[in-house]
Amino acid sequence: MLRGFKNRIRLEKVIQGLLYAVSAGLLSAGIAICAFLLAEKTAWYFYLIGGAIGLVVLLVVFLIYFLTHRTTDKEAAKRIDSTFGLKEKASTMVAFEGKESLLINKQREDAKRNIQGKNPRKLGVKLTLLSLPLPLIGIGSFTTSFFTTDIVNAFKVTDVKEDNFDDETDEIIDKIKDYIGKSQASAAFKEKLYEILEQLRADLKGDTSIPSRQAKVDAAKEEVDIALDEVNTKEEIGSAMTEEESDFTVCGQAVQNADVEAMKAALEEIANSVDDLVSPSGIIEQFDEWIAALEAVLAKAEEEGVSPSDANYKTFSDLLAKLKEIRDNVENKIGASQNVSQEMLVKLIRDSREQAKKAFEEAISNLTTDLNLERANDQLAEEVKKLMDQLVDPRTDSSDMEGEGEGGDNSQEGEEGDVGDEGNEETEDGNGEEGGAEGGEGNSQDGNKGDGNGSGSGGQEGEGNGQGQGSGAGSGGAETEYGSNDKVYTGENGQTEYGDVIGDYQNDASDDAKETGDDDLEGAIGDYFDELYGDKGGSKDDGE
Repeated sequence: MLRGFKNRIRLEKVIQGLLYAVSAGLLSAGIAICAFLLAEKTAWYFYLIGGAIGLVVLLVVFLIYFLTHRTTDKEAAKRIDSTFGLKEKASTMVAFEGKESLLINKQREDAKRNIQGKNPRKLGVKLTLLSLPLPLIGIGSFTTSFFTTDIVNAFKVTDVKEDNFDDETDEIIDKIKDYIGKSQASAAFKEKLYEILEQLRADLKGDTSIPSRQAKVDAAKEEVDIALDEVNTKEEIGSAMTEEESDFTVCGQAVQNADVEAMKAALEEIANSVDDLVSPSGIIEQFDEWIAALEAVLAKAEEEGVSPSDANYKTFSDLLAKLKEIRDNVENKIGASQNVSQEMLVKLIRDSREQAKKAFEEAISNLTTDLNLERANDQLAEEVKKLMDQLVDPRTDSSDMEGEGEGGDNSQEGEEGDVGDEGNEETEDGNGEEGGAEGGEGNSQDGNKGDGNGSGSGGQEGEGNGQGQGSGAGSGGAETEYGSNDKVYTGENGQTEYGDVIGDYQNDASDDAKETGDDDLEGAIGDYFDELYGDKGGSKDDGE
């Protein structure tokens, strides 16, 4: 009799239990997905794991609710009495179930009669007050969990704006790159530095932790040292030359230290020693020693990782080839004729001496350029690492870099400009004094400064000194003069005369101005070069 009513109440509890279970499952899945996203676990299967966790919780909650809320006859009788107004007739019948008496039987018959005509569907479905908000909370948490990262970032926006170093970092890195561009270092080294700085820019983006930034800057400095080792080979070449005692040992020490003057003196001494060779056999014997020494140097350099295409390697490789050629020429001419006249011997010896000296002169010239380039690389590496320190905390004042960047790496701490004849060292009269063949000292920070107002520029290394901010060069009356028409290393083009380089730059700038149709701009470019170089640079054609 009560079965239909009990099924109705049981359906109500199933609905109630499902609402609780679905709410708990969605909430659990949302929490799990949120936790995964906060832990930066964004792979698709983490979402699947979160959904599985929610499903397990749903089943567990439903089973627990269903097993703890079984529908009883007593509960069904109470609902029947309250719904149909039977004044506890159904409840009394259930309470005295299994008992027999005249009154109990009469009451039971009366209750059955009243219940039989009632429809169980009229009991209705009663749900608790939490039945509606709980599912909404579960759905909301589950949906919101997918946007956890966006929500977290939204809350961080204020802090990032208040303490974001990205703009300052970009500004400092751009200034360092400008500084590098003005350096006399090799193009290959500059490119490596640019790559390191761009990677450092990416690594520092959004990072406001000072210890973290310090670690990243230190790592970038190590990359600079590695890049320097890759482009500079003076240590490897110099070490190879000093490993075994030979006529090139002193030169090797100078190469290691990038001491241009000592290198020149050592190679000139070797070159001048050919004057002591007065016989073909003496030439062959001496050249055999030099050839053996240079072959050992090049072999050792290759073992140290120096490429045959390296400039320093190529300088000694070319010298070796020329010495072999001279030596073989002497041997062939002596061996080809059994009756060699005295006049022919004298001429052969004289020609061999001159050829050997010329070979050494070319080696000195090339090595001078290469060592100056590597010395510029060394200086640039140290300066760039110092400037990188500003990236640790960009909030500090970085105004000092403006002045440092103007001169680039041109100021060689007052050392002699290695290329150029017009380097001006201030004298007591304050007038620029003409430098020697390798360029006199410019107005560098450590140069000898008089009380006058002279100014001037050296060659490759001295040029920046003349244009820099040294106290002696501030307001000189003498014009800044461009130096001799010596050669300058221009990367892949090898050695090019200064006049050609300057002319190329001026022509390129003038061509660009012509394309714009701005005559005033073209004239201004011409005036700029006239004023910058005093219109005295000359060219390889006029011999100045």
